[in-house]
Amino acid sequence: MVTRRLRDIGEHGWIARLLRTVPSGPRVLVGPGDDAAAVRAPRGAVLLTTDTLVQGTHFQLGWETDARLGQRALRINLSDVAAMGGRPLAALVALEAPANLPVAVLDGVMRGMIAEARRHGVDVVGGNLAAAPRLAITVTLVGEAIGPPVTRAGARAGDDVWVTGTLGGAGAAVRALLAGHSARRPPVPVRLGAARLLAPLAHAMIDVSDGLVQDLGHVCDASGVAAEVEVDRMPVAPACRRALGGDAAAFAATAGEDYELLLVVPPRHERRLQRLVPRLGCALTRIGRIVPVAPRSPTVRLGDDGGRPVRFGRSGFDHFRPR
Repeated sequence: MVTRRLRDIGEHGWIARLLRTVPSGPRVLVGPGDDAAAVRAPRGAVLLTTDTLVQGTHFQLGWETDARLGQRALRINLSDVAAMGGRPLAALVALEAPANLPVAVLDGVMRGMIAEARRHGVDVVGGNLAAAPRLAITVTLVGEAIGPPVTRAGARAGDDVWVTGTLGGAGAAVRALLAGHSARRPPVPVRLGAARLLAPLAHAMIDVSDGLVQDLGHVCDASGVAAEVEVDRMPVAPACRRALGGDAAAFAATAGEDYELLLVVPPRHERRLQRLVPRLGCALTRIGRIVPVAPRSPTVRLGDDGGRPVRFGRSGFDHFRPR
């Protein structure tokens, strides 16, 4: 069987093939194939986010199927819209790829992405394909706020810190893959429904993409507060505990790629939160509290159940600092 590569069919040939497979929903006025897409404007605030997956930085071909890679590229953007308590509407997809990349790889990426988009009512309305030394997938997602957008800036001293799902599973898998071992990255969770239920109770919310410590630090910096996290309360993924044993909690606090929701809620709403749990589709765990800023003290402090500080290395992922 002859493997067709992008240089064999060219940019416009591949795009023409793709356009025949892209569905168009009722909100799309002008879909892919024109100079720009046109969609019906939402009623509330417009949410805009974008993120990129780069080969060699975020993934290696073979870590997962091409379709799962496309699904991941869309889901990490869905996570940003979820963190604002919003609903996704439409996506633009920019692809960079080397000329010798098999056409089947890009076909698989887009097949997975389009299927995932349909599951969440998202229209893929356009994008771009350009030559580059390695594969990169950039998704720009447009959404709408259901109520007032939940930002990072509303945390107050005395609030509780909660997190959905589990932490550390994705980081442990990437750690194994980078070491040359066989591992399966868990899929990026989609917390859109959970976020819409939780948003009305939250003073602040963020998705855990670069590590809990780092992302909670963003909330604290934006809000002018600090946070204390009890590592023994953290919902560490079983796979992470098996791989790292006693170091699992500190690793999970900084590993990243969890894409769970981290939310800050006043204690008076705890009973309402607990009543919501059966409808969330995931666990919800209280892991700490928001405190006033203390001089010469870290913004985010980890402690064990005895109050003793837990040391950790880096606070989370940074593109320009080594792992």
